[in-house]
Amino acid sequence: MKQTLILFLTLALIFPAYTFAQEIPKVTDIQKGQSAPFAGTLLNPVAAAQIIAEKENTKAECKLRYEYIQQREKTKCDLLLGNANTSLTAANMKYETILKIKDDEINRLQDIALERPNDNSIWWYAGGIITGILVSIGVFYAATEIQR
Repeated sequence: MKQTLILFLTLALIFPAYTFAQEIPKVTDIQKGQSAPFAGTLLNPVAAAQIIAEKENTKAECKLRYEYIQQREKTKCDLLLGNANTSLTAANMKYETILKIKDDEINRLQDIALERPNDNSIWWYAGGIITGILVSIGVFYAATEIQR
């Protein structure tokens, strides 16, 4: 009994029942003059259905691949566009920040310049007096040295 069960299970694994249940597609060649009115290939319904199913399957697979590639490329383009927009936004924010810093520095320097105006007329006047005195002493000294 045990050996029979092992044999049955082994055969069931080697030859599953569904392989015997399916009809094998048959292709038969016929020539003109036989029971068909033309020369060609005669297909049973299973072989014809298999060819039609493969054709439809190939068409559906091609359509799915096309949609997949189209969606993938659209996603890539959306990602690149999003990255470019983000980069542009960051560059604009950087530009505006630098512009604000520059304007603030210009205003700060203007305030400093207006607080202490560059009025050096007192120094020029004092320098002129001192230079005049020194030149007068130098001329007097030179004149006294020439007379001796």
